[in-house]
Amino acid sequence: MTGFLSFVIVFSALIFVHELGHFLAAKLFGVRVQEFGFGYPPRIAKIGQWRGTDITINALPVGGFVNMSEDDPTAEGGLASKSVGARALVFAAGSLMNLLLAVLLFIVTFLVGAPTPVDRPGAGIYRVDPSSPAQTAGLRPGDNVVEIDDIAITDYEQATGLIRARAGQPMELLIERNTEQLPSISVTPRLDPPTGQGALGVVIGQPIDRVAYPIWEAVPMGVRTTIGAVRGMYDGIMAMIRRQLPFEVSGPVGIYRETTQRAETGLSHLIEFSAFLSLNLFLLNLLPLPALDGGRLIFVLLEWIRGGRRVPPEKEGMVHAVGMMALLLMMAVVTYFDIVRYYG
Repeated sequence: MTGFLSFVIVFSALIFVHELGHFLAAKLFGVRVQEFGFGYPPRIAKIGQWRGTDITINALPVGGFVNMSEDDPTAEGGLASKSVGARALVFAAGSLMNLLLAVLLFIVTFLVGAPTPVDRPGAGIYRVDPSSPAQTAGLRPGDNVVEIDDIAITDYEQATGLIRARAGQPMELLIERNTEQLPSISVTPRLDPPTGQGALGVVIGQPIDRVAYPIWEAVPMGVRTTIGAVRGMYDGIMAMIRRQLPFEVSGPVGIYRETTQRAETGLSHLIEFSAFLSLNLFLLNLLPLPALDGGRLIFVLLEWIRGGRRVPPEKEGMVHAVGMMALLLMMAVVTYFDIVRYYG
């Protein structure tokens, strides 16, 4: 139940912040917004009104929405009646809010204590692959391997060698978690692991300690981490487009599974993962695809290039409608493969 609640809170917060960005930008440029809703319809109650906009609470407690006229330039106070620059900023504002949220979450992570590689004996676990022996045994990101079969671990290279040597055989691990040693854990590394995974199903490196930083250090570290993460995600997308990496996408099922796992490993891990999810929303929504904010920005850019001549609203609307159907179909396919991957 805790995992499900964590997923609902994280997913709702990320979408809500995104929609809040659109809402605030629309209000800034005088766009008429009929409704700003917490959650998705059906409506439960209207809780008030702000500058002509109904503020509502809705039945599906995931995210929020902004109801405004976007495509009809004849609609009084509609977004389509505003300048190119105003429309571009309104469309981009949701993604920019996700970017700002990621910076804030990374800063909070460094303030409360971020998992940090340290120079001491042992081996830290940085990732646990789904459906792996490590996950089945209860290992978590942030754990430190202290001993393998009563052999004290001096570094992660030694740990890697011992795990490989024991493939197909049960072995005993002594694990340190949050400065406490756990009872011995028995696990059997795989002889033939899936592509991209190790025998145990973990990524290990230097030991990990939780280190908290003062705010004057946490702020620049949060900004640098955000920049590095965006650069890494962009490079990953380009590598998949160039077929240098396999095309792997997770849908709601995969995100739910990962969120529940992070929630089990502690609040700081969940906050850090939420920051990465927020950055994913930032980049995803700016992709130049119909129905996404990036697709709408493309039409605004075309209008600017054409000297103010717009693509007819009905044609643009048709493109976005087809794009939305394609995205929903793709989401259904991704969800199917997530279910097969994790529960099949």
